[in-house]
Amino acid sequence: MFDFHGFEMTVFKLLIGITLIVLHLRLTGKQQTVQLTPIDFIGNFILGGIIGGVIYNHAISFAEYISFLLVAFGIISGLNYLTSKFMSTRSLVMGKAYTIIEGGRFTQDALDNTDHKLDPVEFLAELRGMGIFSLSDISLVQREANGSLTVRRKGEGGVNYVLVSNGQVVTDNLKLAHRDEEWLRTELSSAGVGELEDLFVVELDADNRLNIISQTGNTTAMTVSDPTITEVTMVTEFQNPDSQAPTLEDFATEGTDAKAQTSK
Repeated sequence: MFDFHGFEMTVFKLLIGITLIVLHLRLTGKQQTVQLTPIDFIGNFILGGIIGGVIYNHAISFAEYISFLLVAFGIISGLNYLTSKFMSTRSLVMGKAYTIIEGGRFTQDALDNTDHKLDPVEFLAELRGMGIFSLSDISLVQREANGSLTVRRKGEGGVNYVLVSNGQVVTDNLKLAHRDEEWLRTELSSAGVGELEDLFVVELDADNRLNIISQTGNTTAMTVSDPTITEVTMVTEFQNPDSQAPTLEDFATEGTDAKAQTSK
């Protein structure tokens, strides 16, 4: 016989679960997939398991069901708060950004680091999906912490880096920009913007300019006092076939010509 009361309770629990999930997404401001963190994805699997497992189990009371959902929401929100406030937790949970190609060359870190093993087939497929069909056209490629690629073709200029977020130094981006925290604090001190911990965001743009926004919304822009630092950590430069590098035979020929001119 059809249990109408049990069916009503199952539908009611399902509606309550969906309503709480939507409310949670609205309260956290994450209404698009691109805004979700790895914690959110894992949390969604857990929430789906709780809802799917409980709505058919009438031995679990409605109060217990709501309590399970609220505890899960609290854990997810707490972990997201930790990743937003502490860069070390963020790097541990979301991973680190790293440079794959710089100055038209693959970096040694991208080739050797086992933490982010580079798959050439998948990498080239991603580039083709972005409309790039030759490695010789690329000046810079970075893998962001969220898994996306940042690509700059030759002649397009550099990229920007967020160096401070909510009063926390983004050490991964400092490393990508070939800077350190001492340099950053010195620049901020010379700008007279107060303590680093009181800043909302600090951006280093492609023109070597720091764009500083405080927690109160005040904006300051300044050009950094030293030129861009270039760190040589690269191998294998890609050359255009029309402008190939000289070969050993070319050097040998040049040496012979030089000796002939000296003898004259």
